[in-house]
Amino acid sequence: MKLMNIKTTLVIIAFLIFITTNFAQERITIVPHPKEIKLNEGELYLDEVVRVGFKNQKVSAVADLMAQDLYKLYQIRVKAKEGKADIFLDIDNSLAEEEFNIIVTKANVTVKGGSYNAVCMGVTSVLQLAKPKKAGLIFPLCEIKDKPTSEYRGVMLDVARQWHSIETVKQVVELCRWYKIRYLQIHLTDDQSFTFPSTTYPNLPTKGRHYSLDELKYLVDFATKRGVVIIPEFDAPGHTTAMRKAMPELFGPSNLGVVDMTKDEVYRAMETIMKEMMDVFYTSPYFHIGGDEAWLGEFQKKEATKAHVAKNDFDNAHDVYLDFLVKMHEVVKKHGKKTLVWESFSGEGSRKVKIPKDMIVFAWETAYQRPESLLKNGYTIINASWKPAYVTPGWRWTKEYIYNWNLHRWENHWNATPAYFNPIQLDKSTPILGGQLCSWEMSEEEQIASIHKRVSAISEVFWNGEGKKSYEDYNERAHIVDDLYTKLIFPVNVEREGFNEPEYEGIYFNRENEFSDKAKVKFKPILADTKLTYTTDGSMPTFSSPQLPKVLELDNNFSARIGVFNSKGLSIGYKVAKYEVNAIKSKIVGDTIPLRDINSKRNRVEFIDEVELELKNLKDQSEIRYTTDGSRPTMNSKRYQGNVLINSSMDLKASCFFDGVPYGKLYENKFVKKNYEKNITTAKKIVAVDRGTGSGINLDKAIDGFVDIDGYWDNSNEATSVIIDLDQETVISSIQLYTYWDGNRVYGYTVEASVNGKDWELIVDRTSNGEVATENGYIDEFTKTKAKFIRVNMLSNTANSSMHIVEVRAY
Repeated sequence: MKLMNIKTTLVIIAFLIFITTNFAQERITIVPHPKEIKLNEGELYLDEVVRVGFKNQKVSAVADLMAQDLYKLYQIRVKAKEGKADIFLDIDNSLAEEEFNIIVTKANVTVKGGSYNAVCMGVTSVLQLAKPKKAGLIFPLCEIKDKPTSEYRGVMLDVARQWHSIETVKQVVELCRWYKIRYLQIHLTDDQSFTFPSTTYPNLPTKGRHYSLDELKYLVDFATKRGVVIIPEFDAPGHTTAMRKAMPELFGPSNLGVVDMTKDEVYRAMETIMKEMMDVFYTSPYFHIGGDEAWLGEFQKKEATKAHVAKNDFDNAHDVYLDFLVKMHEVVKKHGKKTLVWESFSGEGSRKVKIPKDMIVFAWETAYQRPESLLKNGYTIINASWKPAYVTPGWRWTKEYIYNWNLHRWENHWNATPAYFNPIQLDKSTPILGGQLCSWEMSEEEQIASIHKRVSAISEVFWNGEGKKSYEDYNERAHIVDDLYTKLIFPVNVEREGFNEPEYEGIYFNRENEFSDKAKVKFKPILADTKLTYTTDGSMPTFSSPQLPKVLELDNNFSARIGVFNSKGLSIGYKVAKYEVNAIKSKIVGDTIPLRDINSKRNRVEFIDEVELELKNLKDQSEIRYTTDGSRPTMNSKRYQGNVLINSSMDLKASCFFDGVPYGKLYENKFVKKNYEKNITTAKKIVAVDRGTGSGINLDKAIDGFVDIDGYWDNSNEATSVIIDLDQETVISSIQLYTYWDGNRVYGYTVEASVNGKDWELIVDRTSNGEVATENGYIDEFTKTKAKFIRVNMLSNTANSSMHIVEVRAY
């Protein structure tokens, strides 16, 4: 009986713990998840009038900010004042700079941080922790201790390729603050525009695509109050076409590819501009000098370059480039900052020019140098892996993929990089300063919609490292917290009807806002006495712009910028809205080859035999017309009347026509029939031999059955021969060897056969080959020969020093 009582008691205790924990965890909707949470029984209720207090005047600005946010998010009237209050903020010097504690009791909420920035982050956690109840707020009674795993947590915004208004940049600042991203790097200069307003060189800023000094100073103040540090990037010597077009007499002609690094006046101008930038972005301890993708083809031809190389005892123009990086680094150090640079050099530089070890390197592509090599050479690195930490119009990855990534891993979608076939995973104890999500080439209308959920996911990687919760746990929190962020920048409830996939969360931009026939969007301002206005010409809405209808009745594409204004005419939020007609639903029937990575701007389907394309028309009284030659469909194009059989490569486009006029988005897909054959060599055992200690990259690609220019063995200047074990003795009389093909490259090689793996017979000799490599490969026939082993000896490549085998087939 006593045993039964003990068991019953334990079951009841366990059940109560389960209920309490799950109920409490439901309310801990903070992203990124705190390091330590102690949940206590009960909750704190604050009514509709909340007092936010502080002891240290240094946090008065964040108290005012919290008051604004509580009203915008929860419609709670807040008074910020010095002294004790319902929510009390303070700096605790015993805590680390980015450490903060939150204590919620039945009396109040206390936030203490090791710095102003830490208090800002604590306040963000409190805003996410709160839940509305009646006319007030409730908080679970708890104690939270939190601090980041990574010192550097960054987001990069490209405003040079695609112009962004200050209002959009402010929303990115808010995004960084909301997810505890410490640094916002702004890519201010590139080939397309120079956005910084230099006062020394007033002709340098690109007309219609640059900021004013007042705008940038305001932006820095805006970010500082939110605990976000803005890092300026002045990308040079490459990516400088806008500079050279504006001032060719100083920086060189527009076709030079880089600024003219032979001229002393260029270095003086660079320092002047850099100092101007540093004065504006004074809060940043860092300055980014760019340094990537400096194409020296034209520069190295110049007589002035050749003279500069000789004068400085350099080996070549590349040394001039490396020396430029060193000089820019010296300028940064001279003004008390730390240098950031893109991975853009190999080893430690060159024989003549060494890259200083105190430059912090963004390891992004792995093409110039692998991250482990950078570390071995003594550099501090930040992980900005192309995949999945880049967001571009075409290449982007889901928030789940990003969440499951880690800061010691590098991947890439580009097959010319080491991280493409074999992702680089370093030991979790390897010192990495942090990571950065980079948003490149994005239009202003795409920007927030494309990055806000991805920044949410990557913030967990930066903040918690290997201590992340499960993706399912994160996703439950993320939906709630992200909804609060959208209300922070656009305090309006939006209700939608008639959309094709309203809950879509994938790689395709704006798919959740596509409809097939008619749709409705209702806008309900959250705050009293607010007005919604809009523009459709790309300009920012003002208080006096046309008033937005309460309900948008949509039967065609609609794009607008929508502004939210209070009764005083002040802007309190805005968004870019884009609703699109898509009246075609597609489905591929048949076996396809899964794509490793998908470019959302270049649809592609790969198959081996044949597939069918099924199209469904979602618009009444309309028809679908299509083409298979890549041309745009017209009413004269073939009418869709059933599944389209596809048994060859083609570019297929389809359009819905209503009353003889194209209606909605164009469907387009590139269908690629792959050259696949299950040969006697396919998937057999293969080894690389002869030279070096490695076997090169992707050895299995040489016998995977596919002739794919993106899938090949690269010997990486290591082994020069491969041996294929056919499993059993086989009679062969022909070898078809596919090498990499492009341009006019020619490969020299021989092929040998053996029945025992020791005694070899020469069966193909292309030592003096003169035939250009093509997609059809090299075909050689010979007398029937018994073979259990086939050895391919790669001897030469007229394009470069590496050897490449796409596929080996024997008959």
